[in-house]
Amino acid sequence: MIATARAVRRDPILTAPSSADELLARSGQVALELSGADQSAWSGRVIETTGSILGLAHWDGTLYLDRECILDPLQRMYEHAGEEQPIPMLVHYRESLATLLHEHAHFLGPAGASQDAARDAFTQPGGRQLEEGVAEAWAQDHLDDYLTRLGVDKVAPGIKDVQAGGYYAAFVPAVRRLATDLEIRNDLRPGQVLDVLNRETAAGQFPLLVSLVYNSTRLPDLELAGADTRHHLESILRTGLGHLDNFELHPPGFAAAKSHSTAGELLHHLHQEIQTAESAYTFHPTACTLPPPSTTPARTSPSPPTPPPPTRLALPTPSSVVPAHGGALSDPHAFQAALSGICPPRPIPADAPTVQSTAPPRSTGVPAAQRRSPGSRGRRPGVG
Repeated sequence: MIATARAVRRDPILTAPSSADELLARSGQVALELSGADQSAWSGRVIETTGSILGLAHWDGTLYLDRECILDPLQRMYEHAGEEQPIPMLVHYRESLATLLHEHAHFLGPAGASQDAARDAFTQPGGRQLEEGVAEAWAQDHLDDYLTRLGVDKVAPGIKDVQAGGYYAAFVPAVRRLATDLEIRNDLRPGQVLDVLNRETAAGQFPLLVSLVYNSTRLPDLELAGADTRHHLESILRTGLGHLDNFELHPPGFAAAKSHSTAGELLHHLHQEIQTAESAYTFHPTACTLPPPSTTPARTSPSPPTPPPPTRLALPTPSSVVPAHGGALSDPHAFQAALSGICPPRPIPADAPTVQSTAPPRSTGVPAAQRRSPGSRGRRPGVG
């Protein structure tokens, strides 16, 4: 069975609810208006439960609420409407309504969102941690406005002046730190990242988160389509958020500290990945430092002496040269050869001694030395 989301009417609330049943009937519409989402998957059904689950937003659109911790306190609040209540009771009321808003946040989504697709995404690594962290952080931030819109501040005077402990201490600090970093990097107002993530189902939260990280860099202007950087960023996010499961059953203080530090490590890995990807597209020329100009005058070398101009020699003509034996030159070229330093070979006498060559033998080679994971969306008591 495919549980498709049903849009909730956005009719303005003219009068405040006068009973717990009426408050429950209007709770989904008010949450939808407060969030700015397109639709809610809540079917309008509320089922009373007893056990370890305070509240559960089922995939079929049913809202499960614990009788003792949620429904009975809300009933009592209207039985004593307008009366002053002790602080512990006001805290109890506030916690009940915080659970109600948290569960309605799970039902929110964009137009046409499917709960089947949301359930599949919720079971992926990091999916549950992100959705629970976003729903809880957003509900904490908007609880006072929710109470005002429902008129609860008139039913239980002072309920907005008390503080109630939240849930999911292992998830919320990490989600808040990640959201704050993205708001700074994208120049967004405080709380805007939680708002836009809360309007998505689990199927849309991770793609939106990856886009917020990616678009906060210079990579959209540097990379070509089809680059793997988005997949790397998503892998880092899923691994880091999935690691938060290790702290979920620890005391809230310890879990919150570990959640915050884990987010710091996650952001460090993200920034390293971004820096590596950006540097692949950025040219960094090596700086060249020139020496300072010298104040000592340069030493001038004396100019070399100018050589004297060559002297033209008057050479005798062949006709004026008389051989030693008194006869004429038999070869007209012999005279020119003698002047150029090249003499014709002379015959070697037969009795001339043989001369041995002293040149070293020719080498025949170069010496060797010279060669070259599934879950449900429910609040549990006792879990931070």
